[in-house]
Amino acid sequence: MQIELVVLPDPERTDPLNEPAAAGLDALAAALGAEPASITDWLSAAKGEAEHARAVVPGPDGPHLVIGVRAESPQRGPGAPSVASRAWASGLALGGLAAEVADGSPARIWWECGDPVLDEALWRGVRIGEQRPGSPERVAPEPVFAAGEPVPNDWRRRADAIRWVRELVELPPNLLGPAELAQRITEYCGENAAVEVEVWDAVRLGRGDFGAVLAVGGGSSRPPLVAHLKVPGDPGLPSIGLVGKGIAFDSGGLNLKRDAGEMSWMKSDMAAAATVAAAIRLAADERGAGSGPTIEAILPLCDNAVSGTSARPGDVVRHPGGETTEIVDTDCEGRLVLADGLSWLREAGYDSLVDVGTLTDGGAGLRRTGIWSNDDEFAARVVAAGERAADPAWILPLPYGEDQALESRVADSRNAPLDRPDTGRHAAAYLARFAGARPWAHLDIGGTAYLEFPIAGFGEGPTGTGVLMLAELLAHDGVAHRR
Repeated sequence: MQIELVVLPDPERTDPLNEPAAAGLDALAAALGAEPASITDWLSAAKGEAEHARAVVPGPDGPHLVIGVRAESPQRGPGAPSVASRAWASGLALGGLAAEVADGSPARIWWECGDPVLDEALWRGVRIGEQRPGSPERVAPEPVFAAGEPVPNDWRRRADAIRWVRELVELPPNLLGPAELAQRITEYCGENAAVEVEVWDAVRLGRGDFGAVLAVGGGSSRPPLVAHLKVPGDPGLPSIGLVGKGIAFDSGGLNLKRDAGEMSWMKSDMAAAATVAAAIRLAADERGAGSGPTIEAILPLCDNAVSGTSARPGDVVRHPGGETTEIVDTDCEGRLVLADGLSWLREAGYDSLVDVGTLTDGGAGLRRTGIWSNDDEFAARVVAAGERAADPAWILPLPYGEDQALESRVADSRNAPLDRPDTGRHAAAYLARFAGARPWAHLDIGGTAYLEFPIAGFGEGPTGTGVLMLAELLAHDGVAHRR
């Protein structure tokens, strides 16, 4: 049975999504030889109080399964979802509903907009919503626009990048240790010859003073590694270095996590490394060879496990460049390995730095990535890239005046406060010192990369948040900011 997907217009409210939704509904009605009101009546009878519905509608060639969702209401407050974000959420919902009844034929999207940003957001939502990470046998055929508009290849690339991250994050931790994660990243990024990939072992990390990665990963039988990525670019553009936290499984270390619910999804603590890798591959795909800024990334890959060789509270680790950290909480390991990466990139002379991690709840809710930065202009560029890609973020202030919370008697700093609850702002304050004076942004995707319950079209599980924001920054932002 042919599956037809529609966004239902809401005449009770003023909404930019109403016009393309109504036009799509009219086109579907004409194709089925029905009145638009008849279709909405069938859907209304099927859905009751729900925001979505499925109804079998007769057509000239037999019955059609029509799936409709009503877009979430527009909001006006600071940080409210953009029109593109709401189109993306509608697509996710439609794709998820279509996946439940998919029969192997492409779903048709009835939507007549003409705005490529909104069109892509809706299509990409349907495409991602149809997928079920962890169930490769349930790969749905690519959805199509009923009006016949071709789907551009760059839309496919972006959807595929998100899907790759979601599939990787959903793998069970016994099948995805540091070595397997490094192999997956190498294979995926290596498909584009412009991306240079190396994997550094513990010997190489020791020579480079990656003391935090070695300490955090030292409690596991699976040795720590670093995936090193580089894309050479235009030397006339400011270079950018990135770090992505890749903790294959985070038990908390000797400061063991107590919440069984939280522990159950700690396989997702490598999401940031996957996100950065996918963003770099996508940026390399979208820009020409040698164009755009030079990009280099450090992806620390390790477990945070419990054993006789685990890092201990009170241990002091040395980072590239010589700075030291006193470990006071082994469950604040993400910021430690990010500090190693930031230090290495700073010493390598990169003009701007971005680190990404699942450190805390992110500080900005479940739909926007929290960003802390030492540079207003650079932070605004990161946020603008996210808005263009419907992958939104929100700038949060560093905790100015709380420096003493991270002071240590035995090292340059400690990795968490002991006199107050640890939050995202303290992780950001700790990491800021390793960026030095360079423009730097810290992206905490802890609230957005993996959901414990459904929200905004996504079901429980990985989302791929951050991929499109970073790819947009790397592929399209730098050309406007020459040295």
